[in-house]
Amino acid sequence: MRQLISAAIKMRKITFFIVALIMVFGLYSYFIIPKQEFPDLKAPAAMIYTVYPGASPEEVEKLVTGKIEEKIVEIDGYSYCNSYSNDNISIVIVRLDYGTDIDKAWNQLRQKMEDLQDELPDGCLDIQVNTNLVDTTGIILSITGENYTYDELVNYAEILKKEIRKINGVSRFEIVGKQEKEVVIEVEAEKLNFYKISLDDIVNIIKLQNTEIPSGKIEHEDSKINVKISNIFFSIDDIKNLIIGVSDKNGSVVRLKDLANVYIKTKDSNLRIKHNGQKAVLLAGYFKENENIVLVGKEVEKQIKEITKDFPDDVSVNQVLFQPKEVSKSVNNFILNLIEGMLFVIVVVFIGMGFRNAIVVSTAIPVSIISTFVVMHILGIKIHQISITGLIVALGMLVDNAIVISDSIQNKIDEGCEKFKACIDGVKEVAIPILTSTLTTIGAFLPLLLLNSIAGEYISSLPKIVMISLFSSYLVALFVTPTMAHTFFKRDSAKGRIIEFKKFFNGILYRGMRRKKVTILFTISILIMAVFIFRQIDLQFFPKSDKNIIYIDIKTERNLGISNTEAFTEKVIDILEKQPEIVNHTEVIGGGLPKFYDSIPITVNSPDIAQIMVRLNLKKSDRFKNNFQIVDYLQEIFDSELTGGTATVKQLELGEPIGAPIRVRLTGKDIEHLGQVSKKIRDILQDIKGTVNVKDDYSDKIYEFEIEVDYDRAYLYGITKYDIQKEISTALRGRKASVFRKRGKEYDIIVKSDIKAKEDLENLAIKSSFSGRKILLKEIADIRLKSEIPTINKYDLDFAVMVTSDVKPGFNSVDIQKELITRLKDIDLEGVEVAFDGEREKIRENFGSVGNSAVFAVLIIYAILMIQFKSFRQPLIILLTIPLSVVGSILGLYLFKQPFSFTALLGMVSLMGIVVNNAIVLIDYINSARKDGESVENACFKAANRRFRPIILSTATTIIGLTPLVFSGSNLFRPMAISLMFGLLVSTLLTLVIIPVVYSIVETEV
Repeated sequence: MRQLISAAIKMRKITFFIVALIMVFGLYSYFIIPKQEFPDLKAPAAMIYTVYPGASPEEVEKLVTGKIEEKIVEIDGYSYCNSYSNDNISIVIVRLDYGTDIDKAWNQLRQKMEDLQDELPDGCLDIQVNTNLVDTTGIILSITGENYTYDELVNYAEILKKEIRKINGVSRFEIVGKQEKEVVIEVEAEKLNFYKISLDDIVNIIKLQNTEIPSGKIEHEDSKINVKISNIFFSIDDIKNLIIGVSDKNGSVVRLKDLANVYIKTKDSNLRIKHNGQKAVLLAGYFKENENIVLVGKEVEKQIKEITKDFPDDVSVNQVLFQPKEVSKSVNNFILNLIEGMLFVIVVVFIGMGFRNAIVVSTAIPVSIISTFVVMHILGIKIHQISITGLIVALGMLVDNAIVISDSIQNKIDEGCEKFKACIDGVKEVAIPILTSTLTTIGAFLPLLLLNSIAGEYISSLPKIVMISLFSSYLVALFVTPTMAHTFFKRDSAKGRIIEFKKFFNGILYRGMRRKKVTILFTISILIMAVFIFRQIDLQFFPKSDKNIIYIDIKTERNLGISNTEAFTEKVIDILEKQPEIVNHTEVIGGGLPKFYDSIPITVNSPDIAQIMVRLNLKKSDRFKNNFQIVDYLQEIFDSELTGGTATVKQLELGEPIGAPIRVRLTGKDIEHLGQVSKKIRDILQDIKGTVNVKDDYSDKIYEFEIEVDYDRAYLYGITKYDIQKEISTALRGRKASVFRKRGKEYDIIVKSDIKAKEDLENLAIKSSFSGRKILLKEIADIRLKSEIPTINKYDLDFAVMVTSDVKPGFNSVDIQKELITRLKDIDLEGVEVAFDGEREKIRENFGSVGNSAVFAVLIIYAILMIQFKSFRQPLIILLTIPLSVVGSILGLYLFKQPFSFTALLGMVSLMGIVVNNAIVLIDYINSARKDGESVENACFKAANRRFRPIILSTATTIIGLTPLVFSGSNLFRPMAISLMFGLLVSTLLTLVIIPVVYSIVETEV
């Protein structure tokens, strides 16, 4: 090592050239590294969607959902599943254990579903498996024009889509909001009864008449000519004139128009989309992986401007979501925080050291950071808020090693040592301590890479970046710092402006050494005080996003159709448009927007739901300071003014999404009993202060017509259950018979009846598939009203009901849940298993995992210290700095009214490797002084005096480097920055006194 340092100094031109080369490659790497707002997360979950036409929820649960559940439990890594059985539809969401081989598990899932398909009832459609629940759109454009039809707006969207998808880096574009049409053949049931044909016959006739089968070719000598039979349907009139029956007596024909109305209409399943109250279609774009979407976005935006020049003035193309801009803004803000931190650190260095020394030390910052970008590019680490925060966290520490080495070199020069020798000997004197301090810091961050959870994956780039940048700073301090010191340092360089501060601390240390017992009692008392203060701090898993977007989920009464949902949504919009803080809003009726944020759950289209995305501008608002306040305000208005449905205002979640912070899951064997218990728990929650949006997913019974068939009587007429089910399903739900093609477009041909009332259904004639005889339904069945649960929910194969509640600003979910648990003792829970699955449980799960990592980190640090000091006792003395740092972190969180969140805990764990550095440098010098013959106390005084400047400077640089995070307003990183800053500050101040005192007690004279 000595030879390498010597070579670096002697060949300093080459050294400086290598540094310049690294800077160039680093800047290039920063330019091309993919950038995004937050890290990618691989959610180990999949959705299985199956349609069983005509089936009740109970039938769907028994014949479809139950069979799917029995299969998915066999998948490797299976954790649990949620299922929802509705009329005609089964939805099963399966979750895997974190760390499972996802690709292997999903291959098994698809294979099992393929094998299961044959076991499902006849008429059940193919099982649909969606394993990509995290695919998030990068661009959402709205195309609006009040004077244009939806079809015309779609045409403009198609023009945009055709050109933009050619751009390199764009994966695909999808048009959302197409108003698909269908040809409806509405058969008059009363007329149909006079003929021998059934609805099923009509379906089959249309299917057979409109089938296209390749006819082949006529080959003659050297020529081949294709043969094609012309289509039978060229227009709606062709369908109307289709012959569906011929009289046996006189040969007269019956055409479809004789007993049915044939017309084209838009499908009921179509989404209705509006942007700022105007009808619209959406163009949703997705980017390819590992692309710099900021650069791709600029090209997309340029292309959009070029294309829309040719659009009419009254057609507007608006950016509902444009991730490249969001990412650029987010990254730029954090880069600005990084630059601010760099400047603050450099200013501190210049204040604390002489001008020449400050130049040398400050060089370590840009060189270490830019070299980190090179490693990020090589390892495929993307630039986003978490990775840049890692750089900001490490920022102040990047000069620590350079400060210690430059201080050591300066002391040698001041003692009269020749400059080259001073550089070599100065590095040699502190090489082992700075190596140890670097390793202990890295050791503290290493266990954070082992967190086996989504939250751990979310923050995994932070410890990686800190470790990479610290190692880079170590190499810079070892080779670049002495090389620059040889060039710039002079004898008697200024010592900075901390001499008076040093005298003050020497006085405190003197008193502490004289009254050691009092010092120890003082230390114990502040540790006890910290415990009491900690109990006053709120607990939080992850904060809500401070992004200027909120969204509203709308749910209306069942079976009233999409028009009712649209009318309810209009009421919500009327309220929104009265709020000056709202910039724009986009609503999708009949479903949800394309997934525009990682934490938003997938929405299954249904006519009774809608979703609104709202953009805010609170900067000029006098009423609201943050999203919490406007969300609470809007929710109160919606709850008090709206009827006929619910509108739930939600904030975007950061980290691992959990939904409502209070979640009570009830499981058992009786779904109705679970519903009764859930109502009691709902009442309790509503009575607890601080709760809002208290609801459950139990669906109250609704009345439905049940057809009770007399099968003995039906069989006498040759009519089977299948005949009855098929005819009634076709009559009421409709059935696809074929496809009508016109002008390059396809329209499904749907056959249904005009039945509107119970009496009409009773008079529907059912045709026997054996004899061809037709019998009125009322002759073989009774139709009665029956109450039935419209949705059957299950959790891990048991019936389940989930009770949820949001929390108002100023209240804490953990405290509310504690009160709920106490009150649950007063209600009868027999036959019901109660489990909590909200924020408190996530805190326990993830904080416990971090706690285990902290223990592992302490063992790593102890092992490194033991190797350096070759002692069991001295590493324990150094580890005393860790509880001292916890005291500071708790005090900082309390004073700044910050919650003890996941990131705040990460800050505390990270401190373990940082705060020990001061004690390492201190004790290393004490040991050195004792070897030179000093007494224990004299050695302690001398070490505190000699190492005061590097310790204070390194602490000040680390703290000042974090200040931009504190004032950035980030709900995610502010608690972590405060935890780090105050923990380091308090620990350093106490270390300079307590560590020498404890050392003098533990270590005896040699």
